[in-house]
Formats: sequence, C-alpha cells, structure tokens
Amino acid sequence: METTPRKPVLAIAAVGVAVVAAIVQYAAPSVVPVLERGRLDTGEWWRVVTPLLVQTLGWYQVVTNLVTLALVGVVAEQLFGRWRWAVLFAAGAIGGQVFAYALHEPGGGDSGAICGLAGGVLIRLATAGPGGNRWGPVVVVGYVAALAGWSFAGVIGAAAAVLAAAVALAVSAHLSLIGAVVCAAVIASVSDLHGIALVSGIVAGAVLTSLEARRPAHDVT
Repeated sequence: METTPRKPVLAIAAVGVAVVAAIVQYAAPSVVPVLERGRLDTGEWWRVVTPLLVQTLGWYQVVTNLVTLALVGVVAEQLFGRWRWAVLFAAGAIGGQVFAYALHEPGGGDSGAICGLAGGVLIRLATAGPGGNRWGPVVVVGYVAALAGWSFAGVIGAAAAVLAAAVALAVSAHLSLIGAVVCAAVIASVSDLHGIALVSGIVAGAVLTSLEARRPAHDVT
C-alpha cells in the first residue's frame, strides 16, 4: 500500500459539483422539481441520477451534506484511493436511490453517496483497526452517530448521539468503529434510507478490502 497521503482529487471535485448545484438550486428554484425523485415510468430517466444534485430539505441539508461530503470524502479517498472511492460513492448512491424509489420516497440529496463512503471506511477501519489513522474514526463514527440519533429522535437525538460517540472514541476507537457498524445495521433495519446506504457501503468496502488484501502490495493503487 502507498505510504504517502493521497491527494483527495475526487473528494474536492465532488464538493465543487455540490457547491455549483446548490448555487443553481437557489438561483433557479424551479429546477428542483425537475431534478428530484419522481416517476420514472413516464420517460424521465434523468431522475435516476439527478436527485443527488438537489438538497430538498433546505439550507441545513445543503450545509450538512457539503461538510460531511468534504470530511468523509477526504478520509475515504486517502484510505482507499480514487477508483475504490468511486465504487463506494456509487454503492451508497445506488443503494439509497433504489430503496427510496421502492418506497416512493420523494426528495433528493447526496447523503446516500456519502453514506456509501462512510460505510466503506467503517468496515475497513473496524476490521483492520484504526492504526495511526486518527481522524478517520472520529469522522465516520461521529457521522453514523448523528444519523442514528437523527433517525430515532431528530436534532436532539443527533446531538446526544454525537456526544456519546465522542466519549466512546476517547475510550476505544476500535470498539467505537465496531459499534458504528452495528448502528448502521440497526438504522437499516428500521427502513431508514441512510442505513441502507451505509450497509451498501459496508458491503462494498468489505469486498474491496478483501480483494486488495489478495493483491501484491505493488499492485495496490
């Protein structure tokens, strides 16, 4: 594996696209109904992808997803590299979108893709141990804790869960990562879109990690 930090090119590019999409969304609000999830049986095939570009819950979703995309995206790219980052991003996006369409859930947002990245990082660090990776566990455990708290108790629940995660990380980063994997499964079990996307990322991350472990070190990029 590489010992030098990878430049987070894809993470930066993704944040750039999200910023441009947010500007367009607020400059021309009429684009949101055109791009968010809707009926696919009428030939509006672009809605398979475009919901990732619009944040339909308002400014707080824009800010939250931009910040978490930057943090989780950088951690994932430095840990997995670029093409594996893209696989995790796609896994979360596809898992989340398929589930949302199956339940006829309207709206949009790129949190499913972010969850795919977070799930990959979670399983990688939980199985191999955080090692010298200081910020990876903090970012993904905090993110999953916030999602779990939000899923069950809204903003107050998210805040309480993040505080609990901080305490757990101070005690044991490795156990916190394992606990976050369990939390992801619990969220998925209650039919939460974020939980499904997290599990999609966990599965993809486990496969990528397994394949990488079987390859000679000089072939891993």
